[in-house]
Amino acid sequence: MFKRKSIDAQVGDMFIKAHDTKKSVWVVERIFEHVDGILHARLFNKTQPKTMITVSASTLADPDFFHRAPVSQGD
Repeated sequence: MFKRKSIDAQVGDMFIKAHDTKKSVWVVERIFEHVDGILHARLFNKTQPKTMITVSASTLADPDFFHRAPVSQGD
């Protein structure tokens, strides 16, 4: 059958949507296996924590959709 993908992210990792002109930072809140058997990550917006999105692990790992946020010294 199909091999399940692992995710190269952990809770607390930060990402930016690839084509987001605002450069909003999204923080991984939770990583889980959805009922369909696909690994997903739930992320919250760093400046608006009540704003959340859920994406598949493959989407989060795809540079056409997301890239890691630069780590700042103040975080």
